[in-house]
Amino acid sequence: MTERTYRRGAAGASAGSDDFAITVRGLTKAYGAVPVLRGLDLAVPHGSVTAVLGASGSGKTTLLRVIAGFEAADAGLVILAGRVVDDGRRVLRPQHRAGGYVPQDAGLFPHLTVRANIAFGLARSDRRRATELAELVGLGGLDHRYPHQLSGGQQQRVALARALAVDPAVVLLDEPFGSLDVALRAGLRAEVMTILREAKATTVLVTHDQDEALATADQVAVLDRGRLLAHGSPRELYERPPTPQVATALGVANILPGRLAAGLVHCVFGTFRLSAPGGEHDAECLVMVRPEHLVLRPDARGPTATVTRVAYHGHDAVVELRSDSPDEPPLLARLSGGDAPAVGTRLAVATIGTPHVWVRS
Repeated sequence: MTERTYRRGAAGASAGSDDFAITVRGLTKAYGAVPVLRGLDLAVPHGSVTAVLGASGSGKTTLLRVIAGFEAADAGLVILAGRVVDDGRRVLRPQHRAGGYVPQDAGLFPHLTVRANIAFGLARSDRRRATELAELVGLGGLDHRYPHQLSGGQQQRVALARALAVDPAVVLLDEPFGSLDVALRAGLRAEVMTILREAKATTVLVTHDQDEALATADQVAVLDRGRLLAHGSPRELYERPPTPQVATALGVANILPGRLAAGLVHCVFGTFRLSAPGGEHDAECLVMVRPEHLVLRPDARGPTATVTRVAYHGHDAVVELRSDSPDEPPLLARLSGGDAPAVGTRLAVATIGTPHVWVRS
């Protein structure tokens, strides 16, 4: 049984409403003979934060560059605030799209000060706004410095201030935190998103980081090989993904074979009732349980498995377990770090709540 044989429901984006700051319809883009975007649809509401999540080569950066105007679409439409800026034939130049773009490497001019970098592209009469924006992004008093005198996080703040200087209709972020160390990335990300939300800026964030997408966005768009796999709220997609592929794109998932009969699902965890109507007839299914929804007990009640590996992270631990059946895939459980069992321990396995199920169509 392949990925495509299982469905919970279609996920996609409508387009063309005044509620959307960005509308993409049927977007197609190729580099030579290599297709990158394949008839992609996406809609981003005004004032929202949308994370575009995908692996390398999924087309997420190309999508952002086409929206920004750095690349031209081969076919389809790009609409910003109700205005067609690219229809596959006529393309509005980036400087006329009222958009702000923040690249991964900040892209600052090394010979210009912080203030001059922020003011780049502003009319001379508006350049005092650069000082105000430096204060907004936490760089007050540093506007006389040059990029080489700043940390990586400070450089990204300058890039953000420069993007906001033109009062953009949309702000496009191309993995702006990817080159920073873990501790700095989390703090700066929170600060940047606070600034963008206070500015009520419509934001598109391209990322390959699942945690980043889930933590920052109002909605997540999952891309794979130039196609939109799913589009919805972080919680909806994490807890009720439309397909197994989307489930694993948003985090670790235990996906196991099961059998549906008379509204009951039978799998390695036991038997449980579907949380939604349906499944009156016998059918094969797949069952998803996130690692944090597995409960491990030292008693022998219920299905048991043996701990084969423990990855200790301090605040939590990821535990791999295997059942006695050679046909069953390993299970992954996420526990508090202080509750991590020893390798070789035999434990009973149960679930919290009702596992998510895809029924074979």
